[in-house]
Amino acid sequence: MKNIFSKISSGTRALIQGDLVSSKFFMTHFFATAFVVMSCIAVIALRFECATSQNTVDRLNHQINVMSTEKQKERSLYMTLTRESAMLHLVDSLRLGLTIPDRRPEIVK
Repeated sequence: MKNIFSKISSGTRALIQGDLVSSKFFMTHFFATAFVVMSCIAVIALRFECATSQNTVDRLNHQINVMSTEKQKERSLYMTLTRESAMLHLVDSLRLGLTIPDRRPEIVK
């Protein structure tokens, strides 16, 4: 039991101090190590690019939704004004003597 704890503690100490992997390992496996490091950097860069692109897409979708709402409001206002002007033209052409007041009717409570 004591032997297992000493192996674990010596392995942990070697890992923390950097003695587990020596510089000779990196010299003999230079290209593989460089490839792994460059691959990790490429994956991180790709994920960052995807995240920023997704944020741009989300922002543009939000802007499209806002613009669609504004377009619908303007269309509704235009149609309301068109109906009013068409009714005014009809009333004037029939010479009924009717007018549309400038203010809305007030509600008395």
